[in-house]
Amino acid sequence: MFAVGGWLDETKRVYFQNATSVRDYRVQLRGSRSVILFGLYLFILIGAAFFAYDSSTRYAGGSIVDAQRQLHTFAATVMGMLGGAIALVAPGLSATAVVLEKQRQSLDLVFSGPVTPKYYLVGKMMSSYRYSWMLLVLALPIVAASVVLGGASWYDVLTAFIQLSAQGLILTAIALLMSTMAVRPVSAIIWSYAATIVYCIASSLISVSYVFSRTFGGMSGIGSNANEAPWYVTMSPFTALDTSRSVTVAWGVHVPNWIFAVLFALATSKIFVLAAGTQLSFTGGREIPSLRIHSLLYGFLLSYAIGCAVGGSVSAIHSVTRSAAFGSTPMAVTASDTSSILGRAFCGMTSVLVLFIAYLSCFGYDREHRYWPNGLVSWKSIWNGTPAGNLPFLLMTLLLASLGMGIGAGVSGVGVVSGFYWIYVGYAISFWVLMFAIGRMVSSFFGGLRNSRVLVFVVLIAITSLPLPFLTAVGRNSEDPTNSMLWNFYFLSPLLGDDATRVPSALMFAALMTGAAVVLLFLSELRARSKMVQAQKYDEQA
Repeated sequence: MFAVGGWLDETKRVYFQNATSVRDYRVQLRGSRSVILFGLYLFILIGAAFFAYDSSTRYAGGSIVDAQRQLHTFAATVMGMLGGAIALVAPGLSATAVVLEKQRQSLDLVFSGPVTPKYYLVGKMMSSYRYSWMLLVLALPIVAASVVLGGASWYDVLTAFIQLSAQGLILTAIALLMSTMAVRPVSAIIWSYAATIVYCIASSLISVSYVFSRTFGGMSGIGSNANEAPWYVTMSPFTALDTSRSVTVAWGVHVPNWIFAVLFALATSKIFVLAAGTQLSFTGGREIPSLRIHSLLYGFLLSYAIGCAVGGSVSAIHSVTRSAAFGSTPMAVTASDTSSILGRAFCGMTSVLVLFIAYLSCFGYDREHRYWPNGLVSWKSIWNGTPAGNLPFLLMTLLLASLGMGIGAGVSGVGVVSGFYWIYVGYAISFWVLMFAIGRMVSSFFGGLRNSRVLVFVVLIAITSLPLPFLTAVGRNSEDPTNSMLWNFYFLSPLLGDDATRVPSALMFAALMTGAAVVLLFLSELRARSKMVQAQKYDEQA
């Protein structure tokens, strides 16, 4: 009882009585600068909305249907401009929130009192995130015009606002993490907007397919309901109005997707705040075990949700014949093809690790003692964040994610996935273990942690991207460029097909990458131990 009461008091103090948030809010609204900026924002938004309305009605035909479509286009354009404003403002406000304090060397003074990293970071995030809602509230009269004209309903507007606020929360949390990791404000801003661009592009590519399916060709979702769509179509800030009525069928109930968008935003921001807390804590404190527990749990739940969505889409077309590319003979979607599609979806989902693999694999002597090498594998070190526990944590994360996706696909109607899915799971695990081994090898040659991380990230991008233009140019005269013999030597070629024919190559590359990873891990561990012995001798002589 006392523990629960203490937790409630701490939560109330962090989220409702946060002195950091109050102080930043008063500083940000001091003077006339905020009034001028908000006025400029409204002026630009009103002008852009006027031109959008003029262009949408100028070419409207005499049909009522055409007029309604143009009015909906106007409403979607206004909501897309709001999404662009949030994508532009939310990262910029929190990108320098912490790095400026680090430059002024005032963080030690802040944490000398009864202030935890969580308390401080939540206050910073709240002070920046409130501006996302201020942008939405200021734009409400303009959006209301589209409701009055008939381009959207109030339900569409409110749910779109909720989705946009969820995107603003995610982008704010991402920029806050970049601010804790950066050394200078300029680098924090650059990395924050780079992450924002990647997020917006990836989420828009997912959402646009759903929007096009409803706008063109008379397609009506993945099921019997015209609004039925995977929950992650709501993750783009530029298609909030078009996805505001989308729903997901969960256990026979049509659940609005904006609920999943809010839950995903809360879970994602929690992870980013915990990760930022580990950067501010000298020893990592309780933030590291909390971060890793949340990562494992959220990874499993997210994989389960993606497995349900992908499995539902695949099972909906499982009995439908599809034509192969360039007019070849139609063929049915088999169970093997279904498992390979799920396997490729799992590999695609794990691509997010490109942002984190350098932080898991690298070690160095220029930072705190918890970043020093202390062995290769130690299951006891998973929860303290030392290098010996990073490989077991990576394996545990991938295994739980694969189980989550497999269970989600089975629940959605696919049934028990075949061995082809698990071959792709092994392929993904071997790939990321190889990337981990490359990071260990780089760190064993370079003592600096920051330089090792940057080099690993560059190497990862180079070995995955550089062969693509060359291989595409070689096979440009073929109907299917990926059928060129040279593509068989590209280790990402198992992901390029759309059926089960590339499963043998996935198995072969998994074995090759596993062998290469073992060799690199062995050599890097030998070199790391040699450097540790030299460092100990130097300390003894000193």
